[in-house]
Amino acid sequence: MLGFSELALMQLVLHIACVILAFWLLQSIRIEGIFRKGEIGKYRLLLILFAIVLGSLTSNYIMDFFRLVQEASLMFN
Repeated sequence: MLGFSELALMQLVLHIACVILAFWLLQSIRIEGIFRKGEIGKYRLLLILFAIVLGSLTSNYIMDFFRLVQEASLMFN
C-alpha cells in the first residue's frame, strides 16, 4: 500500500505526462483552418486547454483504476 506522499507524487507525475502526451497527440490534428490567419495565438491557447483537459481526464481515470485495484486486492487478502 502506498502512502499519501507517494500517491501525490505519482499523481503529479502522471498528470504532467498525460498532459504532455495529449498535447503531442493533439498537434497532429490540423484544425487551424477554422481560425483566421491572424488568430494563431487563439489556436495555440485552445490546443493547450484541450491538452490539459484531455490529459487530466486520462490521468484521473488511471489513478481511479489504480485505487480500485488496490482496494480490490485488500478485499481478497
